[in-house]
Amino acid sequence: MSSDGYQDEPDLQPLTLMQDDGTPLYRPAELVDELRELLRKPRGGLAKAKANISSAALVYIMRNLRPNREESWYFELWNELVSRAKGLAFRRASGLSKQQANDVAQEVCDWLHELVFSGTNNADVLEAFFGTSVFRKSVDEIRKLKRRESVERNETDFEVGERSARDWIDNAGYRNAGHSMPRAEAAARVAAVMARLTERERAAVNAVYVEGLQQKSNDADEMTAAKKLNVSSRRIGELLANARKRASGDEE
Repeated sequence: MSSDGYQDEPDLQPLTLMQDDGTPLYRPAELVDELRELLRKPRGGLAKAKANISSAALVYIMRNLRPNREESWYFELWNELVSRAKGLAFRRASGLSKQQANDVAQEVCDWLHELVFSGTNNADVLEAFFGTSVFRKSVDEIRKLKRRESVERNETDFEVGERSARDWIDNAGYRNAGHSMPRAEAAARVAAVMARLTERERAAVNAVYVEGLQQKSNDADEMTAAKKLNVSSRRIGELLANARKRASGDEE
C-alpha cells in the first residue's frame, strides 16, 4: 500500500502507522480538507450529513469524537459506517449463498468494530484505505469459509470427551450426543455442527464450553470469554445464541 497526501493539520489526531516501505502513513489531502470542514460543524448536525461524509472521515469521527455518554448522532454515524462495510462485503461475496454472504458480512463488521475501537494505530489504515481494507478482509473471510467447507466431517478441534462440549451440542438440539453413542460418532456429529458456525461463533463456543471460561466476571484479573475475544460480554451472549440457532437449524 502507498498513500499520497500531506502532513495532517495540527488539530487532527496524527496517523502513526508506518507503511510497508517504512514511510509514514498520511491521510489523503482531500480527507484532511473534509475533516477540517466537518470539525467546524455542530456534532448533532453531522448525522444529517452522513450520506455525504466519506467512509474514511466516518472512521476518524468514530475513533476521535466518541462521546462520554450515548448520543444519537454518534450511533447514526456508526450505523452508516457499518452499513457501508456490510455492503462492500456483500458485493464481494455475491457468488456465495445468502447465508454464507451473511456470515462473511458479519465477520467483516465484527472486525471493523474491533479495529475502530481498539485504541491502537492499526485502525489508521482504515482512514487511508477504507475500501481496500474492507475488500481484503472480505476476501480473507471468504477464503476461510471455503477452507471450513473443505474440512472432513469427521475432523474436529473439539475434545468430545469433555462434558461441557457435549452439553453445548445437546443444548443446540442434538440430544444424547455424548455417552449414548460411540466416541467416533460423537466426534463426527460435533464436527458437523461446528462446521455450520462462523469463526467468531466457534471461538465463543470454544471459549465458554470447551475452555470453561466465564462469559463475564466481576474480577478484573480473571480471563473471561469476553476478554479473550476482545468483545463485550453481551456480544459473547449474542454469539452463543446465534451458534445455538445455527446448529439447530433455526437460523434465519
